[in-house]
Amino acid sequence: MRIKNKKPCHESSLESKERMYGTAPRVDVWFLLEYRGHWSGKAYKDSKIPKAVKSFLNKGVKSAPSSRIQLIKKQKNPDRQLRFYIAVSDETDPRLYEFNFNSYEDLLSLNIKKILKSEKHISNEKIFIVCTNGEYDRCCGKIGMPVYLDIAEGKYAQQTWEANHIGGHRFASTFVCLPDGLVYGRVREGKVAEELMKQYEEGKVNISSYRGRSCHCGEVQAAEYYLRKETGVSEISEFIFTNSKKGDKKYTIKFLSQSDNKTHRVKIRQDKSAVKIIKSCGDKDSSIPQYILLRL
Repeated sequence: MRIKNKKPCHESSLESKERMYGTAPRVDVWFLLEYRGHWSGKAYKDSKIPKAVKSFLNKGVKSAPSSRIQLIKKQKNPDRQLRFYIAVSDETDPRLYEFNFNSYEDLLSLNIKKILKSEKHISNEKIFIVCTNGEYDRCCGKIGMPVYLDIAEGKYAQQTWEANHIGGHRFASTFVCLPDGLVYGRVREGKVAEELMKQYEEGKVNISSYRGRSCHCGEVQAAEYYLRKETGVSEISEFIFTNSKKGDKKYTIKFLSQSDNKTHRVKIRQDKSAVKIIKSCGDKDSSIPQYILLRL
């Protein structure tokens, strides 16, 4: 019989001093669909969205590499129409497509492949999603929901949505800025969340809560974090990833600086047994890798 660990996963992560950078989910295209019904632990699968629409969205995910479907909702939403976003977290051309519809079946008229190559339906808005799905992991409900409710009373209420599982609930609350795909963790209510939003609208990264950018894999996310930490550069668009080389658990990752055309080489090592934590509430301990800076 399996004995569940009663310690919340976010406490385990904090106590082990687990570093967050290099842990963002790998996503290039985010499909965000408003769903106002009950969210179970398997929110999308168990939702009452028509099967034809789910099939349509699943095909859209398959046609767009490194994409995922997120359900979104608001606690208070007087709008009768439902919202659908497609956020493309491209490093050099991030963009957000916005759609309003009366029924889920209206989505079936969309041509996702054409949309992703088009300039139609592009919104200049920036949006934020906060995982509040306590049915998936209790830390997201206990910590994520208060963060969302606090934001919902402030300046960024219209731009912020609840989301089902984002990934990394041990970093609750988890938080994504779209369309750029900046992923944050351990965000709390109050000025912390609002400051992240303000900086994002100014085109800047806040590395204190930074997990990484979803368009990069883990080692590139970690290298970008170290590069920003060492240089103090916070502008999102300043560094462009160019290539990565791996050898004996070590990575040499190159970025091009947009302001002076300089190449930055970041050498890091992955320690696969760096910390032991509870990845999800109720799980047993797991060894989690960490990235260590060797040279910049």
